[in-house]
Amino acid sequence: MTSEVFLAFYPQFLGIPNIVLDEYVKQANLRFEDFLESTEEARRLYIAHKLTLYAQTAIPSVLETGVAPSLSQISNKGVSAQELSKSVGGVSVSKTEGSAVSSIVGYGELKQTEFGVELISLLKTMSFGGVYVP
Repeated sequence: MTSEVFLAFYPQFLGIPNIVLDEYVKQANLRFEDFLESTEEARRLYIAHKLTLYAQTAIPSVLETGVAPSLSQISNKGVSAQELSKSVGGVSVSKTEGSAVSSIVGYGELKQTEFGVELISLLKTMSFGGVYVP
C-alpha cells in the first residue's frame, strides 16, 4: 500500500499532512502482511481509522494547510475531546454515546470509528490466525 493508492481510494483524506499519512501507511503495511486477499482492504481500513482518530484531535489549521501551528495557536484553538461531531478539510467525524459498538469486546481503539468497526468485522472473518495488535 502506498499513500497515493490510499488517497485514490479515500480522497476525503487529502487534507491530512503527508508525514501523518505516510506513518500510518507504514504501520498498516507492517501490521497487515498475511491477510491473503484481504490484505489491502485491512490496510485501507486501518489507515482510514487512524486518520479519522487523528482528524478528531487535529487543529483545523493543520488539516487545511498541512502546517503545524505555533504553541500559542494550540492553546487558543485546541479541539475539545468532548465534541460529539466535527468536520475539517473534507473529513467528517462524530462520536455517539452508548452506541452498539460498545458491546464489542477487545480490539482496542478500533471501536471508535466506522472504519475500525469494519476492520473488526474483517478480522473476525479471518480464520487462518491473522493477528491484529492494537
